[in-house]
Amino acid sequence: MSNEAQKVALPAFLKKRLHAFRIGQGAEQSYLIKDPQEDQVHQLETWQFFLLEVLPGCEDMPKLKGVFEDRFGHAITDEQIEELFTLIADKSLFGITALSNPILKAFQKKRAAEGKGRAAPGAKAEAAAAVEEKATVKEPLPPGIEDVIGLDTSIKQAGLKLFNPKRLIKLTSPIVKPISYLMYAIPLMLIAALFLLGRYFTVMEEDITLLLSGVSIIEHALFSMLTVNLSVTFLIMYVAHSFRASVNGLGIVFYLGFFPRFCPFIGNLDQLSRRERMWLHAAPLIFRLGLFSTAILMWFNTRDMGGVIAPFSLVVAVASALSFLITVNPLVKSSGYHLVATILDEPQLRKKAYGALMNKLKGDTYKEANGRLLAAYALASTVFMIVLFGLILLLLGKFLKIHLGGAGVILTFFVAAIFAYRMFVSFARINQSYDRASQFKKWRDRTLVSKETESQGSEAAPKKGSYVRRALLIMLLGCLFLPYAYEPGGSFVLLPNQQQEITSDLSGLVDWVKYDGGEELKKGEAIAALWQGDYSAKVKVYEALMKEQQAVIDELKSRPRKEDVLLAERALETEETRTQFSLSKLSRLEKLYKSRTVSYEELDDARREYRIDLAQVAESKADLEVTKLGATPDQIAAAQAKLEGYEEEHKYYNEKVKLSTLHMPFDGRLVSMHLRQKVGSYLAPGEPFAIAENTSKVLAEIEIPEADIPYVKKGASVRVRPQAYHSADFIGTVLSIDSNVTEERYGRVVKVITILENSDQRLKTGMTGYAKIESETLPVWEVLSMAIIRFVEVEVWSWLP
Repeated sequence: MSNEAQKVALPAFLKKRLHAFRIGQGAEQSYLIKDPQEDQVHQLETWQFFLLEVLPGCEDMPKLKGVFEDRFGHAITDEQIEELFTLIADKSLFGITALSNPILKAFQKKRAAEGKGRAAPGAKAEAAAAVEEKATVKEPLPPGIEDVIGLDTSIKQAGLKLFNPKRLIKLTSPIVKPISYLMYAIPLMLIAALFLLGRYFTVMEEDITLLLSGVSIIEHALFSMLTVNLSVTFLIMYVAHSFRASVNGLGIVFYLGFFPRFCPFIGNLDQLSRRERMWLHAAPLIFRLGLFSTAILMWFNTRDMGGVIAPFSLVVAVASALSFLITVNPLVKSSGYHLVATILDEPQLRKKAYGALMNKLKGDTYKEANGRLLAAYALASTVFMIVLFGLILLLLGKFLKIHLGGAGVILTFFVAAIFAYRMFVSFARINQSYDRASQFKKWRDRTLVSKETESQGSEAAPKKGSYVRRALLIMLLGCLFLPYAYEPGGSFVLLPNQQQEITSDLSGLVDWVKYDGGEELKKGEAIAALWQGDYSAKVKVYEALMKEQQAVIDELKSRPRKEDVLLAERALETEETRTQFSLSKLSRLEKLYKSRTVSYEELDDARREYRIDLAQVAESKADLEVTKLGATPDQIAAAQAKLEGYEEEHKYYNEKVKLSTLHMPFDGRLVSMHLRQKVGSYLAPGEPFAIAENTSKVLAEIEIPEADIPYVKKGASVRVRPQAYHSADFIGTVLSIDSNVTEERYGRVVKVITILENSDQRLKTGMTGYAKIESETLPVWEVLSMAIIRFVEVEVWSWLP
């Protein structure tokens, strides 16, 4: 619209979607009727617009003529009024309420009668028939029906019609209708399913990985088509049937020219209200959520039973979730988009969005309205479709490569070429349509410059625009060869430079705790101790035994002593004297026995006593010799060995006493908190009592993508930016590079260890963020094309037979 246009009230009998504007002033004043749906504008003179305004208050032609004469001061003929009505009818501007006016009703009957004509009509009858044909042109379909595959019969989509399930839908509708009330339980089921998904995500991920690891994209698409897509198709037919629409068939259409999906063919949809059209597109989205929730609940409740129900439910949940995420996205021409178009009451949303995008790209000065939002929508929709098709193409290429080898790769490139050609043709058609519409709008709104201005500017403007474009292109090409300091990077987690669990090999009750946790301590400081009563008693016992045994050793080493030798000699003399007396006694008794004065028993006792005394003399002599020799080396060694045994036992129990006291292993901090609350608790052998860390320096474990490892060197400078200190960089150096590649969920990485100074203790263990490692300087074009070059040199090279 021109800047001078002013919006005015629309005449009552025109279509409600139209907008009216007044342009010009005085004798030059006229009116524009804009049709946003058809993107057309019709111009009316002042007297024509006035007649349409006063028509609701006039019931017959005389009154209408009188009102006109009062306003303009001259009369108007019936022919002029009929010409106006014919003009409005030809342009299909009259609304449904127009037939409630007697004048317009009579006019419509007259047109219908003239339109039937005779077998050989004259020129006037032929003209009337042509006017009637234009007046009866089919009106555009409402939003939510227009441009919907299967609902808009004007769309020619590649596909195949299978059969007409109209009778089946009609017979089963009374059974299916009560089930629709389960829709109100879907929010509760969805909340329960999301709760299970969050709580058992790891278990579900393992099951999904196991189920889908050997399933290709084609198999998954077929399964989704025969389950989710087929059930949603029948749901749409049931909803349409409940809204008095006619089910005409069930078929298969090919999206993007090759992707098969079931599609319902439904007619008689132009009589649906806006609310019914909204339900027609919202029901499939709600159904997918219900199917997802039901499948998750079935998986959870049947997983432990075995069988096929649990895996089947899980695959259905995945298929319905993916289907919902794609169809609910308004960037895709599916249920979500058509629902938004119906809510906004805008059937040509994408057409206007692409028009706004072309206007932004071409930099035209004409603006019908603020098209930034529409242009952003068109750009996002285009990018999303390209990314989606690229993902599908990548998965398809992997599948065909596995099964067909090099031929599969060639087939994939052929499919990509077809898609690129279709996209190019679509954009060319959009550009051509935009150019025609732009020229028409400029002419219509009188924004075309005069011929002289155009001839003057047509020479300068293209040259200026050409120079700017060339300069920008040269600058862009030059920027591609600028040096760029490439820095491979990745996410990291902070680890302490030193960390140790403080524990003991002993078991027992915690006797005392000196620190509560969080303190900075020096190496060797006592932290806590276990009860050591038994070990202390053992230490004292073995100390006494050691003293006793040492005395024995000292006594052995002091031999022979004079006193001992003298004592042994006296003992020998005593035994010899006793022997002499026993010998004398024996001699007397032998004489008496011969004289039969004593008995033989008394003689025998004397002999026995004598022999014993002789033995005692021999023993005393030997004892004297031993005493004179002193202690032997073997005796001293045996006593010494016994002492060493006591010392080992003493040392063992003394070590137990020391181990019962827990010490700080290095200079650092006690990480564990509330340690004093452990007094009186039982500590098992090897159980950690506390954790000590030294964080004067910290280690950053950086996960670098496998492809970037060639650019990482030992000793390289590293910039670390934690999440907690997002505006500060911490500088470190590469300490080591892992020799193994780690498989993560998001790809293959190599862990690089970096050491950072942390004297101010700002960096805490477990912090995360992003780190960049200093590397070589590369041209900008090489950095930007690195992924493409790697793909060509590795992936494409592997495809070659």
